[in-house]
Amino acid sequence: MALPEAQPAEILRSWQKDDLYEKQLAGSLSKLIPSHAPKAGAISSLLYKSFTTLKDLQTLGEEYSGIVQVDETYHRLPTFSNRLFSILLSAFGENLTRKCISHVTKQVEQNASLKPEAQNAIIVVLKTLGNVVPQIESIHRALSYMYGGPLQVGKTVTGINYVHVRPAAPAYYAHLRLLGLVTLLHAIISCGQSFYQAKKQMDEMSDFPNEVDSSKSCVACLEEILHPCVLECGHLFCMQCCYGVLESCALCRTPFTKNTVVPLMNYKP
Repeated sequence: MALPEAQPAEILRSWQKDDLYEKQLAGSLSKLIPSHAPKAGAISSLLYKSFTTLKDLQTLGEEYSGIVQVDETYHRLPTFSNRLFSILLSAFGENLTRKCISHVTKQVEQNASLKPEAQNAIIVVLKTLGNVVPQIESIHRALSYMYGGPLQVGKTVTGINYVHVRPAAPAYYAHLRLLGLVTLLHAIISCGQSFYQAKKQMDEMSDFPNEVDSSKSCVACLEEILHPCVLECGHLFCMQCCYGVLESCALCRTPFTKNTVVPLMNYKP
């Protein structure tokens, strides 16, 4: 006979207990190894799950709530690979995603073959994606409050769920559904703000001149060009910027050296 699916309240109670123990372990690790304090949270989660979930044991929170992890059939324990991938995704998924986005952003910034318009647009999209990533977990948690299922994205991705192994006390879940609705609305509003800021930046870039020739302002410092200079790529900037902090063209990202800068003595933009 199949065991009943765990209710959202029991899953939440289990997660809260495990989160408490993991934070206590992270605090101890931070005191023991101060140099690794920023990574203590992820390391403590990995250690905690390694000695429980990976050993085919309930976590302390799961034992407290009387629930057990199962696969999508609700009849078997999840495979070792699924449990391991779920743990790694929950512990390092967000940080790894942020690092990947940051790495791609740097590659785009250093890619001189891209047009400035495309380069700036890609950077804005990547920045917006980085702002939206934390809200994905909030949206997933809100749906779990409302409709049940695991709170961690890693468990949902690997098809892990929970069942009761002892009779659950009758409870009303209206307040939990309300919490899920509020959490969902907050996450959607946060995502909307990120998309609005991205659209605003895209509109500002579309209104900004791509060539300095048609303007009296230097793109690098946004001041009036008093002593114009031309770079090897053909773009114009003021002398103060060319012989100052600039090491590559602010428009096309082409690198240049100071001895290749050509002052235009009789040119007025």
